Amino acid sequence: MRLPGITREEMTEVDRIMVEDFRIPIELMMELAGYNLANIAVNLSRNKYSNYIIIAGSGNNAGGGIVAARRLASWGLNAQVIFPKGVNELKDVPKDQFIRAKQLGIEMFNELPNNSLNFKNDSFFIDAYLGYGFTPRQDDISENVFNFLSNINILLSLDIPSGLDATTESNYSGINPIATLTLGFVKQGLLITERKNIGELYIADIGIPISIYYKILRNHWGSTYKKTSLEKLYLAFKNNPIQKVKMHKSEILDNSYWTID
Repeated sequence: MRLPGITREEMTEVDRIMVEDFRIPIELMMELAGYNLANIAVNLSRNKYSNYIIIAGSGNNAGGGIVAARRLASWGLNAQVIFPKGVNELKDVPKDQFIRAKQLGIEMFNELPNNSLNFKNDSFFIDAYLGYGFTPRQDDISENVFNFLSNINILLSLDIPSGLDATTESNYSGINPIATLTLGFVKQGLLITERKNIGELYIADIGIPISIYYKILRNHWGSTYKKTSLEKLYLAFKNNPIQKVKMHKSEILDNSYWTID
């Protein structure tokens, strides 16, 4: 079994097909993403951490982080969400998630703290700041977030570590999470970047039909990559919506691939 990585542009088209052609709303995928994120956060913390701190941006990745906070709180765990850009910058769908989480009494903060040491030693941090759509830009707030997260020892990233290019191996943040939970399909940037930039890699099923990947990655299916490998991934999802990924990196991009353990 071997599978290729997916580029930013290809993943954007996946999302478009989901929403426009299949009429599957972003909100539904966001709910699945957040639920899986909460699950893996609890599993990775191994009962050592009881305080979960989510650093959220303004887009859909932030929405997944907010859902995770809500699920963690519903399981009796302490969850807090920090919005370095401020709640007013949230897009419509994640803003709805914010309203739901606020109604549950989850603590929200509109400002990034000056020092991560201000938090309890039992805090488990979750990076839900930027998603696969990240492109390099001058942004003082993001630079502060990158500096803050790069000093966190116990950090889990959602979909892709903030500041990592989804198509290339470039890392603009210096963040080194212990693990990354990518959504739907492994992004090419995760496949070819240095391992320290992503930690252990996991993939979560968020309800994207297999037929979409058949179509979007049609140029890959052939002698190198088989559709049967994709089918095996979905059979594994049937048993567990979160799978651990094993990466096989090569200096030649076309020779790099991933499998599930």
